Amino acid sequence: MPYRYLLIIGLTLFWLLLSGYWTNPLILALGAASVALATWIAMRIESKYAFKDKGVSILLRQHTFWPWLSLEIVKSNIAVLKCIWMPKTYPISPIIRQLKMEPESRIARTLYANAITLTPGTVTIEVRDTDILIYALLEDAMEDLEEGEMGRRVHKLEGNK
Repeated sequence: MPYRYLLIIGLTLFWLLLSGYWTNPLILALGAASVALATWIAMRIESKYAFKDKGVSILLRQHTFWPWLSLEIVKSNIAVLKCIWMPKTYPISPIIRQLKMEPESRIARTLYANAITLTPGTVTIEVRDTDILIYALLEDAMEDLEEGEMGRRVHKLEGNK
């Protein structure tokens, strides 16, 4: 159960940091209600689909994944902006391709698909068993996904090497 408490603490700190409201009782009560609702939803999801028997170790491995994903999002934003601002120098080359996924559990495959969609210029179209159908605005983005770094990182987050 330590996962639940870490989730509550993390969501509360995140909410306080983003909201900036520290003194208004109504806003604090609504914030507490939203943290409770988010925790309840997360616990229901985890009971069926999450990383079984891994608990706190999942949270400890996330410290490298999220900063890496944030950096990938920024790099992809810059690449897409170049295509918008300088279309003759940086033309788009849309592509759809099916790739194999490394993550094994349903929650890890979901995280992988969402990480692809979060990265500008790429969208997950469909997920089936171990295959994933991806649209990419740029050939370079598809090549990065084919190299498999994102899949390896999600696989590692899942607890595998």
